[in-house]
Amino acid sequence: MPLLRNAEEMLLKIIDKMRRVFLLPLMLVLVSISVKAQNDETMTKMNVMGGMMNLRNALLSKDSIALSKVLADEVTYGHTNGLTQSKAELITSVMSGEQEYKSIDPYDINVRAYGNTAIVNMKSKVEMNYQGKPLDLNMKILLVWINKDEVWKLVARQSTKL
Repeated sequence: MPLLRNAEEMLLKIIDKMRRVFLLPLMLVLVSISVKAQNDETMTKMNVMGGMMNLRNALLSKDSIALSKVLADEVTYGHTNGLTQSKAELITSVMSGEQEYKSIDPYDINVRAYGNTAIVNMKSKVEMNYQGKPLDLNMKILLVWINKDEVWKLVARQSTKL
């Protein structure tokens, strides 16, 4: 009986040591994965914000090349008046001066990342000329961005007046 008790105690000690030996590295790996995931999400949000800045600058400067780079080919760009434009329609309208952006001031920006997709909810104050008439807007905007070939592109936008 004492021999059996000693064997049980030794087995329990071995199991306890194994638990410690394997548990610590496992915990370190899990913490590392968590930190990497947080870093990846932060980088994604920063890249999407960069895409939003590129879109804003391209609209303000009437830069068709920059617009073409930031807009996905299949983008749907919805406005507060119900108009929805394709990539070609938006670029043509901006370049022709039909839509002439004077200022775009986003605020209350919330970016959520889901792998290769990001959703942005925000508000924006926009001063522009639309079909030659001044238009001041305060609106809520929903943007959907996708990571295509390592580049974040706008695939959908919809806005509504506040």
